[in-house]
Amino acid sequence: MDSASGRKLLGFRQIAQEKLQHVFYSIPSEKDLIIEPALIKPLEHVCGASWLRKKGIDKIFKFDSKNPPPKRKQFVYLITSSLLTFKSVLDQISGYQSQTSSMMEPDIRNKQYHVLVLPSVLASFEHLLEEEGLHGIVELYNFQWDFLLLDESLLSLELPNVFADVFVRKDTTPLGSIAQSIRIFNLIMGKPHLVFSLGENAEKILHMVQRMEAAKRPNVGGKENATGKVDQPEKEPEYSAMLILDRDRDYPACLLTPVVYCGLLLEIQPLNSGSLAVDGEYNKIKNGKLAFLQEQNAAAASKQQETTSLRMSGAQDMIYLEHRYRHFSEVISLLSAQAKALGLEGKAYTREMKLHEMKEYVTHKLPKVAAAKKELFKHLRLCETIVEEIGANFEKHQMIEESILTNTNRKQIMNYILELLSSDAHRYNTLRLICLYHVTIGLTGEDMTRLMTGYLNAFGYRHLSLFHSLFQARLFPDTTNLSKTKILSQISIPTLKTPFQIEANKLKQLPTDANDTATTATTPTTDRDGGLTGGVQSTGGSVAAGGKTCPSYVFNGNYIPLVTQLTNLIFAASSFDNLNTRLGHLERLKVSGRLLTASGQPGDHTQCAPRSIKELSASSHKVALNQLLPFKEKTMFIFIVGGITYAEIAACHLLERTIGAKIVLSSDRIIAGHDLIESVVNC
Repeated sequence: MDSASGRKLLGFRQIAQEKLQHVFYSIPSEKDLIIEPALIKPLEHVCGASWLRKKGIDKIFKFDSKNPPPKRKQFVYLITSSLLTFKSVLDQISGYQSQTSSMMEPDIRNKQYHVLVLPSVLASFEHLLEEEGLHGIVELYNFQWDFLLLDESLLSLELPNVFADVFVRKDTTPLGSIAQSIRIFNLIMGKPHLVFSLGENAEKILHMVQRMEAAKRPNVGGKENATGKVDQPEKEPEYSAMLILDRDRDYPACLLTPVVYCGLLLEIQPLNSGSLAVDGEYNKIKNGKLAFLQEQNAAAASKQQETTSLRMSGAQDMIYLEHRYRHFSEVISLLSAQAKALGLEGKAYTREMKLHEMKEYVTHKLPKVAAAKKELFKHLRLCETIVEEIGANFEKHQMIEESILTNTNRKQIMNYILELLSSDAHRYNTLRLICLYHVTIGLTGEDMTRLMTGYLNAFGYRHLSLFHSLFQARLFPDTTNLSKTKILSQISIPTLKTPFQIEANKLKQLPTDANDTATTATTPTTDRDGGLTGGVQSTGGSVAAGGKTCPSYVFNGNYIPLVTQLTNLIFAASSFDNLNTRLGHLERLKVSGRLLTASGQPGDHTQCAPRSIKELSASSHKVALNQLLPFKEKTMFIFIVGGITYAEIAACHLLERTIGAKIVLSSDRIIAGHDLIESVVNC
């Protein structure tokens, strides 16, 4: 990323600070800050403790509903828009009020309690405030930090529960906050020439952005508009195109197990705003298994280890920067070599040193070596955990996932899942494999009953309702419409393509399915439609060393994420007619942007509603679109609604280097398949 773009992306932090500062300055005198624990790490990307103290914050407390801090002065709460959390805050405030009510009446002109809600105050908050009798005593504020820069070309809104709210509960409230952040992005970076959206929620976000921009467009010098003011000409955009994608448009990219190092890190440890926990006792695999399966590790658990954190940022961790997108099999050997090199370096400086040499070494070299060893130890601990928890069954699991993608060996797939449920069931990952099976192949009524029974027998029938939640997110069949199709389920047609395979093959997302032979393919090929078709899978089923030339390597050569393939097809289009040939079959893929105005005239600032590629190919905009493509500068901003995975990030960054593009990826949060299923289970 060039320095100008990098500075502009850092500007989001300054905007967030200005918003926070405005709230603090509106509250007179000193105050104490009480922050919800989940928001501590994200807030570190906005400001530090010293900055907060300069803005009038005296003490900072972690919110604990059972242990309230002593009441000294005004309280400022920073919480997420969870009604349960807000109720706990009000209960705490009621406790403070009961202690002081006997001494004095509260002065509603100088409110003592202020609650900042991320990303926005819900209508239910106002009703609850009145029900609790605290209206006029507590002041509510909207606060949103917009995009946080977690790593180079990687942004996140760090909004909790977006997938569960939008895709499971069908609550579109979070979409307004996302639209507001994208509007801020357009103000800073300039509105892209073309904006692509794929998915119902992505389209809703674009409609919201257009309405916001129409209502808040600045008018200074130029042509008069309907209000009698004049329009300011828009600045040239930093990014030629924008792509907004719904998570449910590409579930396999989230449900498949990645092979890249950064992706596997999220498979074993939770991530909070770019910080990964390094804990030898707790990990996602252990936490999701049944209690009796953990008894054998009770002795090992008695050895307590200090919990530290790893910043998944190339700017702050050089080891992570070097290895984040590598195949995990390469990382272990490279980290071992680094450990040996550091050990030899330490020994070399302790032999036959003169006094001044020893002083130089202790002053300058030794602290750097010690710091490097400490960081390397974190990575070695994480690699050890990956090998212990998922290494033994990894190859077989990869083979099963490949069979699911290619719709082969259905009996073997079912037997594998049923075996997991009976002997090594995992609360989220086993369910994740079942959902992958349904999304790609489709579950028959008989198979659905067997899998549901196996899961409920393992984890209890209290989880029966979660299958309805999975159905709401299109991850499982409708359990209310069980049909006995035993005869049809016994018919096996190996060459039959599922709807998923038909769609994926049109976009060349399945290298293993496209290449029916077992020959090794280490270089990608581009077909006549511009899609990446080459695989990186060797005959042994593992990615060839140094053969990371196709984005499918993030899934062992089995699958190219949809967001990567769409980006490549858009950049490779030589004209809009060519783009229509490649992507015209995607009816849900809509196009808008600054180039497309309601009248089709350059001077008009009224944006055209998002329309499909086929519709635009028969409209008056076709000439302008043909002139725009191919893009002179291959720059794109990507946002995924419902969470983005490190596998998708790695695939897009490989494409970026391959075609010489500049791609910035963002989402409401960074997730793994485990996190997606967990959010549905906890709905």
